[in-house]
Amino acid sequence: MNFLPYSNGVRKVSMKKHRSPKEKFKIVVITIVAILIIGIVTQNIVDFIDGERLKKRVNYTTVDELRMDYRIEGEGSYTIIFDGDIGTTLEEWTSIVEELKENDSIRTFVYNRQGYGYSDISSSGRTPEEQARDLKILLRKAGLSGPYIIVGEGYGSLVLTSFAEQFKDSVAAAIMIDPINEEVIQTKEYKQSQILTKIRRSIEKIGSKCGLTMLLDKLNLDINLEDYESGLLDKNKDEFLTLRTKSKYTTAVYNELKNILNGTNHSQVDGIFSDIPYYLLTRDENDPLKSLGSEELTDVHVTSCEKDYLPLNDKDNVLLAIRQTVKKLQEIETANKANNKK
Repeated sequence: MNFLPYSNGVRKVSMKKHRSPKEKFKIVVITIVAILIIGIVTQNIVDFIDGERLKKRVNYTTVDELRMDYRIEGEGSYTIIFDGDIGTTLEEWTSIVEELKENDSIRTFVYNRQGYGYSDISSSGRTPEEQARDLKILLRKAGLSGPYIIVGEGYGSLVLTSFAEQFKDSVAAAIMIDPINEEVIQTKEYKQSQILTKIRRSIEKIGSKCGLTMLLDKLNLDINLEDYESGLLDKNKDEFLTLRTKSKYTTAVYNELKNILNGTNHSQVDGIFSDIPYYLLTRDENDPLKSLGSEELTDVHVTSCEKDYLPLNDKDNVLLAIRQTVKKLQEIETANKANNKK
C-alpha cells in the first residue's frame, strides 16, 4: 500500500505476479506430467504388490512366446473345451467343472485367452481366428488330443466356431451358450448401441497404465460385469476384482470389443456342425443359429434366466446341455460299433 503524492489518500498495489499465457500453459503442462508420473509409479507399485499377493492356481505354457493359463480336471473318454464371454476368465466355469469332476467321467479343459487372468497379451491383439489357432497350439502343448466337445459362451462362441471351421476333424460335438450372432453385430443399429461402451472401454484401457482405471473403479464409474461378479465363488472374486483394472485385462476387453464391432468374423456358416451333436442354449426360441447343425443332431433349449453369464447363473441348464450331448455321442458310438460288427 503506497501513499499517493500530493494527497492524503492511498493506492493498492497488487503483489501477485502477472504471468504470461505461455507461462500459464507451461505450469499446466508440468502439473499434468507430474500427475501422470505419479499415477504411473503408483500403478506399477500396486501391480507389483498384487502380483506378489495373489496365488496363481493355474498351469501355463507359452504360445508364440506368450504365457497362457489353463487348467485340466477329471478323467474320461471325452475332453470338453470351455471358452467364455468377453471380459470373463476361466473361473467362470469352476462350479461347472467341479460338478462334472465329482459326478461324471469327463475330462475338462479351461483356459484364459490373451490378457485374461495371468495370460500375457500381444501388442497387436488377436482376431477370433487367431485365438482359435492359439487354442489349438495350447491344447497340443497341454497334451490333450481330440476330437473334443467344444462349449462356447458369448464371445467364446465366435472363437470356437472359428476353431471348428479351421480344425473340423478335432470337434466331436458342439455346445453354444447364448452365442453372439455374427449377422446381428454387423448391423448399424448394434454398432451404434455400442459406441458409448467402446469409448468407456478405451478410457479404461488408457487409464489402466496411470492409475485412472483404479480410481474409476473405486468411484464405481468403470464398467462392471455385475452378473459375472455376483456369480463367482468367493475365492475367485477377489482375484478378478484385482486383475480387472490391470492393463492386460483392459486391453484384452477393448481388443475383443473391437473384433465384435469390426464384424470381420464369418465362421457361423450353416451346417458347420453338421454330422455331429450340436446343442444350442439360447434366449430366442427362433434363434437362427440352430441352422449351424444338422436337424436330426441338433437340440435347442430356451433358457428363462434373465441374467447374463449362464455358466454362473443358469448352471443346471448348462450341465444338462453337456450331459445330453455326451449321452448322444455315446449313443452314436454304440450304434457305429454295432454296425461295424455286421
